[in-house]
Amino acid sequence: MKILAVSFGRKGQNCDVIAKEALLGARELGAEVRFLNTSNLLIRSCVGCFGCSHSRERGGDGLCVLKDDMRQVEDAILDADGVILVAPVYSVGPNGQFKCLVDRMGLSHDRAFSDLARSQIEAAGGNPEEVMDMRVFKDRYLGLVSVGGASDEGWTSLGLPNMHLIAFSMQMPVVDQLNVYDTNILVNPVFHENLLARIHQLGCHVASAVGAPDKYQVPYMGDHPGVCPACHNNLLQVEEGTRVSCPVCGMRGELSVQEGQIVVEFPLEEFRHSRMRYGGVKEHMEELLSIGQRIPEETKEKRSGLKQCMKRYDGITDAWN
Repeated sequence: MKILAVSFGRKGQNCDVIAKEALLGARELGAEVRFLNTSNLLIRSCVGCFGCSHSRERGGDGLCVLKDDMRQVEDAILDADGVILVAPVYSVGPNGQFKCLVDRMGLSHDRAFSDLARSQIEAAGGNPEEVMDMRVFKDRYLGLVSVGGASDEGWTSLGLPNMHLIAFSMQMPVVDQLNVYDTNILVNPVFHENLLARIHQLGCHVASAVGAPDKYQVPYMGDHPGVCPACHNNLLQVEEGTRVSCPVCGMRGELSVQEGQIVVEFPLEEFRHSRMRYGGVKEHMEELLSIGQRIPEETKEKRSGLKQCMKRYDGITDAWN
């Protein structure tokens, strides 16, 4: 059992301390632990080149074509059975480097697209193991910790929800999560025994989930169940009337107030459509493939007039070129 902790904060500071304490918990359960700090690594933004998807379509490995330190982080995640991610909050949500990782790990490691690629290679008489990194199909579990300096928890409210974005494509269930805020007053987590114990426990929870026969049946072990039973976050998006959805995982339900408490009833069928379930990412893959099939024909119809239409922007040039 291998547990990886990745810190996106400054070296030796709060995020590092939290990540390492969680690893101590995982090690108690017999895990082989590994720590990685990304602060000095170059993880470039996704440029939308579709190099990963084009590679997959040609029977390639489907990995990102950009050359930077991303491959080091990617390899560490693929090698792990459990992953603990610790990111600082900058502007209400996690820092930009974390988001860059999310974008770069998305399509290139999407479980539904990977399954499709594997079946296509097999149908053509090939051996997927000779082309693909088979670690992408391994079940692994997530622990998430958002770390903010603000004393008002509201200024860290989009930390944990945004960290869930890393879970969708690779279908990594979040078994525990923690919002650590007010760290400017805390000075350092090592001075707070209760907090250290809770972080230690998170590491134990991630390690205890490894090897479960059904990853979708692993119980959530966080402090609060959250309003959404799939991702356990408390955000809601009002759609119409009392119809609401979880903006994190996409589940839809009906809102009511019972004994002064907000309650949302999510139909069982909605779990199948959640981004936290394979059915949800498969539906999204099918949608993207359908759009991709329509684009060439529509582009062909409009290409003749495109150049003329674009002339309206001729006077606006890139200030940096």
